[in-house]
Amino acid sequence: MSTEEDGRRARRERGRVAVIDAVFSLLQDGKIPPPVDEVALRSGVSVSSIFRYFDGLDDLQRQTFERFLERFEPLFEIPDLGRGPLDGRIGRFVDARLALFEQVGIILSVARLRSLEHPVLEEAAAGIRLRLAEQVRRQFGPELATATPARAAELVAIVDSLTSPQTWDVMRQTHARSQRQIRKSWRTAIQALIVEWIQEGS
Repeated sequence: MSTEEDGRRARRERGRVAVIDAVFSLLQDGKIPPPVDEVALRSGVSVSSIFRYFDGLDDLQRQTFERFLERFEPLFEIPDLGRGPLDGRIGRFVDARLALFEQVGIILSVARLRSLEHPVLEEAAAGIRLRLAEQVRRQFGPELATATPARAAELVAIVDSLTSPQTWDVMRQTHARSQRQIRKSWRTAIQALIVEWIQEGS
Protein backbone atom coordinates (compact mmCIF):
# COMPACT_ATOMS: atom_id res chain seq x y z
CA MET A 1 0.00 0.00 0.00
CA SER A 2 1.36 3.42 -0.98
CA THR A 3 1.91 6.32 1.39
CA GLU A 4 -0.87 8.19 -0.41
CA GLU A 5 -3.31 5.31 0.14
CA ASP A 6 -2.28 5.12 3.80
CA GLY A 7 -2.99 8.84 4.14
CA ARG A 8 -6.44 8.50 2.54
CA ARG A 9 -7.32 5.59 4.80
CA ALA A 10 -6.16 7.48 7.91
CA ARG A 11 -8.18 10.56 6.90
CA ARG A 12 -11.24 8.41 6.28
CA GLU A 13 -10.91 6.78 9.72
CA ARG A 14 -10.44 10.17 11.43
CA GLY A 15 -13.53 11.46 9.66
CA ARG A 16 -15.56 8.38 10.57
CA VAL A 17 -14.58 8.68 14.26
CA ALA A 18 -15.40 12.40 14.21
CA VAL A 19 -18.87 11.62 12.85
CA ILE A 20 -19.50 8.96 15.53
CA ASP A 21 -18.28 11.39 18.22
CA ALA A 22 -20.71 13.99 16.87
CA VAL A 23 -23.60 11.51 17.02
CA PHE A 24 -22.77 10.70 20.66
CA SER A 25 -22.63 14.40 21.46
CA LEU A 26 -25.94 15.20 19.76
CA LEU A 27 -27.69 12.27 21.44
CA GLN A 28 -26.45 13.52 24.80
CA ASP A 29 -27.91 16.93 23.90
CA GLY A 30 -31.28 15.28 23.30
CA LYS A 31 -31.20 15.37 19.48
CA ILE A 32 -33.10 12.15 18.72
CA PRO A 33 -32.45 11.15 16.03
CA PRO A 34 -29.52 13.47 15.28
CA PRO A 35 -30.17 15.45 12.06
CA VAL A 36 -27.51 14.68 9.47
CA ASP A 37 -26.81 18.38 8.84
CA GLU A 38 -26.08 18.88 12.56
CA VAL A 39 -23.88 15.78 12.57
CA ALA A 40 -21.96 17.29 9.68
CA LEU A 41 -21.65 20.67 11.39
CA ARG A 42 -20.49 19.25 14.72
CA SER A 43 -18.07 16.74 13.20
CA GLY A 44 -16.57 19.08 10.63
CA VAL A 45 -17.32 16.45 7.97
CA SER A 46 -19.49 17.25 4.96
CA VAL A 47 -22.83 15.52 4.49
CA SER A 48 -21.57 13.91 1.28
CA SER A 49 -18.54 12.53 3.13
CA ILE A 50 -20.76 11.10 5.87
CA PHE A 51 -22.59 9.07 3.23
CA ARG A 52 -19.26 7.90 1.85
CA TYR A 53 -18.14 6.71 5.30
CA PHE A 54 -21.45 5.01 6.18
CA ASP A 55 -24.13 3.18 4.21
CA GLY A 56 -26.87 5.57 5.27
CA LEU A 57 -28.12 6.82 8.64
CA ASP A 58 -29.11 3.36 9.85
CA ASP A 59 -25.54 2.14 9.34
CA LEU A 60 -24.22 5.22 11.14
CA GLN A 61 -26.47 4.55 14.15
CA ARG A 62 -25.57 0.85 14.13
CA GLN A 63 -21.83 1.56 14.13
CA THR A 64 -22.27 4.21 16.81
CA PHE A 65 -23.92 1.74 19.18
CA GLU A 66 -21.45 -1.00 18.31
CA ARG A 67 -18.73 1.27 19.73
CA PHE A 68 -20.83 2.32 22.70
CA LEU A 69 -19.54 -0.18 25.27
CA GLU A 70 -15.95 0.18 24.10
CA ARG A 71 -16.08 3.93 24.50
CA PHE A 72 -18.00 4.10 27.78
CA GLU A 73 -16.66 0.93 29.40
CA PRO A 74 -15.26 2.73 32.51
CA LEU A 75 -18.72 4.05 33.35
CA PHE A 76 -19.99 0.48 33.79
CA GLU A 77 -17.49 -0.29 36.53
CA ILE A 78 -18.31 -0.16 40.26
CA PRO A 79 -15.31 0.18 42.63
CA ASP A 80 -14.84 -2.82 44.96
CA LEU A 81 -17.83 -4.60 43.43
CA GLY A 82 -19.57 -6.75 46.03
CA ARG A 83 -17.15 -5.93 48.86
CA GLY A 84 -17.57 -4.05 52.13
CA PRO A 85 -20.52 -3.19 54.41
CA LEU A 86 -24.01 -2.97 52.89
CA ASP A 87 -24.35 0.80 53.34
CA GLY A 88 -21.11 1.43 51.45
CA ARG A 89 -22.07 -0.97 48.68
CA ILE A 90 -25.44 0.76 48.28
CA GLY A 91 -23.75 4.15 48.06
CA ARG A 92 -21.18 3.03 45.48
CA PHE A 93 -23.86 1.27 43.44
CA VAL A 94 -26.17 4.30 43.32
CA ASP A 95 -23.30 6.70 42.60
CA ALA A 96 -22.10 4.50 39.73
CA ARG A 97 -25.56 4.25 38.20
CA LEU A 98 -26.15 7.99 38.40
CA ALA A 99 -22.73 8.75 36.88
CA LEU A 100 -23.50 6.32 34.05
CA PHE A 101 -26.93 7.74 33.34
CA GLU A 102 -25.75 11.34 33.58
CA GLN A 103 -23.29 10.62 30.77
CA VAL A 104 -25.17 8.16 28.58
CA GLY A 105 -28.74 7.78 29.90
CA ILE A 106 -30.20 9.34 26.76
CA ILE A 107 -28.11 7.06 24.55
CA LEU A 108 -29.31 4.01 26.49
CA SER A 109 -32.91 5.12 25.98
CA VAL A 110 -32.34 5.62 22.24
CA ALA A 111 -30.75 2.18 21.95
CA ARG A 112 -33.75 0.64 23.67
CA LEU A 113 -36.25 2.41 21.38
CA ARG A 114 -34.37 1.77 18.14
CA SER A 115 -33.65 -1.86 19.09
CA LEU A 116 -37.15 -2.72 17.86
CA GLU A 117 -36.01 -1.81 14.34
CA HIS A 118 -32.44 -3.10 14.29
CA PRO A 119 -31.29 -6.61 15.35
CA VAL A 120 -27.77 -5.34 16.10
CA LEU A 121 -29.13 -2.69 18.46
CA GLU A 122 -31.51 -5.22 20.00
CA GLU A 123 -28.57 -7.48 20.81
CA ALA A 124 -26.53 -4.57 22.20
CA ALA A 125 -29.44 -3.29 24.32
CA ALA A 126 -30.09 -6.79 25.67
CA GLY A 127 -26.43 -7.12 26.58
CA ILE A 128 -26.49 -3.82 28.47
CA ARG A 129 -29.65 -4.84 30.37
CA LEU A 130 -28.06 -8.15 31.38
CA ARG A 131 -24.88 -6.41 32.46
CA LEU A 132 -26.74 -3.95 34.68
CA ALA A 133 -28.75 -6.79 36.27
CA GLU A 134 -25.54 -8.74 36.89
CA GLN A 135 -24.13 -5.71 38.71
CA VAL A 136 -27.05 -5.90 41.14
CA ARG A 137 -26.45 -9.62 41.72
CA ARG A 138 -22.75 -9.13 42.39
CA GLN A 139 -23.01 -5.94 44.43
CA PHE A 140 -25.60 -7.41 46.78
CA GLY A 141 -24.43 -11.02 46.63
CA PRO A 142 -24.01 -11.43 50.42
CA GLU A 143 -27.64 -10.50 51.02
CA LEU A 144 -28.98 -12.47 48.05
CA ALA A 145 -27.14 -15.56 49.28
CA THR A 146 -29.41 -15.62 52.35
CA ALA A 147 -32.57 -15.86 50.22
CA THR A 148 -34.07 -18.63 48.12
CA PRO A 149 -33.22 -18.45 44.41
CA ALA A 150 -36.73 -17.22 43.61
CA ARG A 151 -36.65 -14.46 46.23
CA ALA A 152 -33.12 -13.47 45.19
CA ALA A 153 -34.19 -13.19 41.53
CA GLU A 154 -37.18 -11.07 42.52
CA LEU A 155 -35.04 -8.70 44.57
CA VAL A 156 -32.57 -8.33 41.69
CA ALA A 157 -35.46 -7.49 39.36
CA ILE A 158 -36.86 -4.86 41.75
CA VAL A 159 -33.52 -3.13 42.44
CA ASP A 160 -32.54 -3.24 38.77
CA SER A 161 -35.89 -1.75 37.69
CA LEU A 162 -35.78 0.88 40.44
CA THR A 163 -32.38 2.08 39.22
CA SER A 164 -32.94 1.68 35.47
CA PRO A 165 -32.35 4.39 32.84
CA GLN A 166 -36.12 4.59 32.33
CA THR A 167 -36.81 5.20 36.03
CA TRP A 168 -34.01 7.76 36.17
CA ASP A 169 -35.50 9.58 33.21
CA VAL A 170 -39.02 9.59 34.72
CA MET A 171 -37.73 10.96 38.02
CA ARG A 172 -35.68 13.60 36.24
CA GLN A 173 -38.10 14.68 33.54
CA THR A 174 -41.58 13.93 34.90
CA HIS A 175 -40.96 14.60 38.58
CA ALA A 176 -38.18 17.21 38.22
CA ARG A 177 -35.93 15.43 40.72
CA SER A 178 -32.29 16.52 40.92
CA GLN A 179 -29.39 14.04 40.93
CA ARG A 180 -29.03 14.66 44.67
CA GLN A 181 -32.69 13.88 45.26
CA ILE A 182 -32.59 10.76 43.10
CA ARG A 183 -29.45 9.59 44.93
CA LYS A 184 -31.13 9.97 48.31
CA SER A 185 -34.34 8.25 47.14
CA TRP A 186 -32.53 5.30 45.61
CA ARG A 187 -30.23 4.78 48.57
CA THR A 188 -33.15 4.88 51.01
CA ALA A 189 -35.30 2.57 48.89
CA ILE A 190 -32.59 -0.03 48.30
CA GLN A 191 -31.66 -0.08 51.98
CA ALA A 192 -35.31 -0.61 52.97
CA LEU A 193 -35.89 -3.24 50.31
CA ILE A 194 -32.87 -5.33 51.22
CA VAL A 195 -33.43 -5.14 54.97
CA GLU A 196 -37.09 -6.10 54.60
CA TRP A 197 -36.21 -8.89 52.16
CA ILE A 198 -33.76 -10.40 54.65
CA GLN A 199 -36.21 -10.14 57.53
CA GLU A 200 -39.08 -11.69 55.58
CA GLY A 201 -36.88 -14.52 54.36
CA SER A 202 -35.46 -15.40 57.78
